[in-house]
Amino acid sequence: MSHIKILILLAGILSLTNPAAFSQGAGIEWDTLNKEVMRLFQAGDYKRATVIAEKALKVAEENVGPDHPSVATSLGNLAELYRAQGEYAKAEPLYKRDLAISEKALGPDHPDV
Repeated sequence: MSHIKILILLAGILSLTNPAAFSQGAGIEWDTLNKEVMRLFQAGDYKRATVIAEKALKVAEENVGPDHPSVATSLGNLAELYRAQGEYAKAEPLYKRDLAISEKALGPDHPDV
């Protein structure tokens, strides 16, 4: 998958989530972190993007719970970063959890799943 397609995918996933479910400060922090992840990913700085994506996942899990679509977005972003670095064993369980949350939230036949 090309980097452009991946960025479009990440942006699309990000648009599906609802930062309003967070407390005001946490929602802003999560959104800012994800935008930085996308910027670093586009720049090819996968290592720094991974550190920030891990932080975004932690913010999401702590503020909206483990099964929220924002957590799925964070999982997908982190999985994609691991995949881009060839760390497939780390990416796979994150993709699976992302898929499970997305199917539960949107339904298995939704085009974004």
